[in-house]
Amino acid sequence: MNSAMIEKMYHIDGHHFYTKHRQGKRQATIIFEAGYGISSDTWSNMARDIDPELGVFLYDRLGNGKSSESGEGRTLHDLADDLDALLKEANIQPPFLIVAHSFGSLVSRLWTSRRGDDVIGMVLLDPASEEQEQVILPLLSKEERTSYMAQFTAECTHEDFQQMLSTIKEEQTHYGMMPLLVISSGKSRLFHPAHEAWLRLHKRMLSLSSQSGWIQAQNSSHYIHHDEPHIVQLAIYDVWCAAKQPVSYYQTAN
Repeated sequence: MNSAMIEKMYHIDGHHFYTKHRQGKRQATIIFEAGYGISSDTWSNMARDIDPELGVFLYDRLGNGKSSESGEGRTLHDLADDLDALLKEANIQPPFLIVAHSFGSLVSRLWTSRRGDDVIGMVLLDPASEEQEQVILPLLSKEERTSYMAQFTAECTHEDFQQMLSTIKEEQTHYGMMPLLVISSGKSRLFHPAHEAWLRLHKRMLSLSSQSGWIQAQNSSHYIHHDEPHIVQLAIYDVWCAAKQPVSYYQTAN
């Protein structure tokens, strides 16, 4: 079987979306969801090293990479709808294993809440939290808060982002026994209290599944998949193995 990555552009609702897809030898396909304002190129090295037994799907959300520009007023449901439409156009069938970074975790969490039966496992890398603005922002300096607000120029406005946080808080479902691993960064530009609060928010996410675990990548910045890709690769295969087990693979988190 040809395991080469195939690049393709899809046109949906007046927008074009750039994708990369590799068919696996087994049914499961890994969907990689990038962070805010980041193209799918962020996964390129990691995707090449994924075992050919598993399929791979990468894409640029609107406003990123080679896809169309994004407009204001986009919702988290819009982003999840885009992923649904792309998978349908590309004829990629479940089951899926999700690997999501930062802001992309919000998209993946909502999408999995909507399509839980199709998702066999999830790995979240330094994920955004629905509580981060209430918990983290008050702990930042004025300069750090200004830097945080300045990032909202690519995919959505800060107002749109706040609405997305409200959406995931209101519509998040429990994933049952679906294997979930949350990986947090070990190095941070944040001063210590803010980073400790960041880690606590990540640990709260373990309650999303009855089969979950937490890892801290001690030598990684926010971009864990760049700094310590081997940790992410091991986490992917750990979740894949857990999904195939007839009984609980991790210690119950809730």
